[in-house]
Amino acid sequence: MFYYDQPADMVLYQGLALRELGDERGACACFNSLLDYGERHLEDRPQVDYFAVSLPDFLVFEEDRTLADRVHCHYLMGLFHLGYGRGEEACGAFEKALGLDHSHQNCRIYLEMAEETAG
Repeated sequence: MFYYDQPADMVLYQGLALRELGDERGACACFNSLLDYGERHLEDRPQVDYFAVSLPDFLVFEEDRTLADRVHCHYLMGLFHLGYGRGEEACGAFEKALGLDHSHQNCRIYLEMAEETAG
């Protein structure tokens, strides 16, 4: 994620807002973009571009970028399911992400929302 990228949960809220405004097609486009990105990049092996102007993390500390990417992709897929009101599927995706990174705060927040939706 770069400094100019929209946070993933804002894409979810944008879709929910479009749905409230009666634009179901626009809402679905937002939700589907989350799933599309998550599925396409789940198996990526990201490389750090050391000449980039906006590195997403402080590079003094080495991080497993592949693991971080996989966590983010499961998080995105969870947001997709949450947007469509599929609480159980959202819970599964958020739990996969938390299984890889138990400190992912947004996953914890949206997991609670998904559990309420799942009933």
